[in-house]
Amino acid sequence: MTNPLYGELGAAAVFGPQKGASASDVKALDEASRSFAAVTEAYLGKDYSQASGAGAAGGLGFAFLAYLKGSLRSGIQIVLDSIKLADVVADADYVITGEGRLDAQTAMGKAPIGVAKLAKQYGAKVIALAGCTTEDAGECNRQGIDAFFSIVDKAMPLKEAMDRDTAMGNMTRTAQQVFNLIRAVS
Repeated sequence: MTNPLYGELGAAAVFGPQKGASASDVKALDEASRSFAAVTEAYLGKDYSQASGAGAAGGLGFAFLAYLKGSLRSGIQIVLDSIKLADVVADADYVITGEGRLDAQTAMGKAPIGVAKLAKQYGAKVIALAGCTTEDAGECNRQGIDAFFSIVDKAMPLKEAMDRDTAMGNMTRTAQQVFNLIRAVS
């Protein structure tokens, strides 16, 4: 993730609501992060708060940079290198990736965007399948995903959507339709 420690795209603002933080909680967390960053800057003489990834893992990126003299690497890049995905993608026309929820946060460096950026290096088209997509998921298109689809085909409770058999059926039907479309336009 590329989030700074605080601010509009900071750890509290982006990840807090996902974890159940209210608007007032987010404000308090963001103010605390700003204060911690100011104290750290005064102590170390350097501001790490706006570094790309400082807000990762709730601010651990900031702590690693400031107090451990660490460096940050993209988690997805580490995984892609480890599994040598480039070797497989090099000859692919299409690459399918996915995520539980595809949204603007996905576009900030989550796994599907890492896969898309790699696939684009080899000229592949990238399709993402997701449990759900949000109104702001269009940012994923700008980051390399050519098209994305929600696999949930009707309104259903989350528990039902998360059921293994239901999810597998939904994913299979969606993938079949995606490949039907590819065949139709090829």
